[in-house]
Amino acid sequence: MASSYPGALDTATQQPSPSATTEMDDTGYEHHTVHQNASEALIALETKLGVGATTAATASTDHVLVKQADGDTEWAAAPTSTPTAITVADTTDTTCSVALFEAATGDLAPKTDGGATYNAATGVLTATGFAGPLTGNVTGNASGTSGSTTGNAATATALATARDIGGVSFDGTAAITLPGVNSAGNQNTSGTAATVTGAAQTAITSVGTLTSLTVSGGLVAPLQINAQTGTTYTFVIGDAGKFITSSNSSAQTFTVPPNSSVPFVVGTQLLIQNLGTADCTLAEGSGVTIQSKDSKKKVDGQWAAATMVKSATDTWSLFGALA
Repeated sequence: MASSYPGALDTATQQPSPSATTEMDDTGYEHHTVHQNASEALIALETKLGVGATTAATASTDHVLVKQADGDTEWAAAPTSTPTAITVADTTDTTCSVALFEAATGDLAPKTDGGATYNAATGVLTATGFAGPLTGNVTGNASGTSGSTTGNAATATALATARDIGGVSFDGTAAITLPGVNSAGNQNTSGTAATVTGAAQTAITSVGTLTSLTVSGGLVAPLQINAQTGTTYTFVIGDAGKFITSSNSSAQTFTVPPNSSVPFVVGTQLLIQNLGTADCTLAEGSGVTIQSKDSKKKVDGQWAAATMVKSATDTWSLFGALA
């Protein structure tokens, strides 16, 4: 009776278990039978396991004994143990490693790389670089050396909303507003004036009110001349501070208009000289009063001169060579 191992497990017949009353000459328990069965079983086990220099039957390098579906054991490559389901939990760790896989599908072991980390406290993902297109809104500050930019950001052909950079604003369509320049493209003269340098200014079209002026050195202000040759003339706002001359062989009349029609500033001066041989008389417009010595209002003779100064809303002072 031989051992059935390793093809099958030995039964009590192949490997009987003696009891206290079993005799060595009882059938199946003879000394040679028990010894033979035990020896065959040990030899078969050593052959399968590969004891010492003996090669394990059917085994290759790094193989392990694996239970088969029929309950038997066979040598086979060590099975992988990649899990197909992993239970994860939320974390607030500030130095998290990012899980990486070396393929898009399959049973793969997760790996990490020190170049990609995540701060769960701030929600910031940090990596040494990024490649690929960006879509959607990008927030935060950009730093470092910029690369090539394409699209509207590079050509600046359109802005979706108004922008204000250093006082220069753009409404997003076509209008650009510059500091000190009005919508017509002219320089604004309101507010605090800066220093004007360079060549003579020829584009100043209006004059404001100068309340205080300190001149160092000298001030040269040539008088503008308004030469009148007709027999009548009514002063206009542009005559303020001018030299108005009368030159006619017949008598001339210069009329001072009321403040309601020509609002000269109080303190305005008008200088009048009679260049002709005929007399020039200063006349009062509606509601105007000219105050002069003895109420004289005629410039006395050729080359004679007189000065008028506005002293109130419709009141003027007249002095000079009068008759």
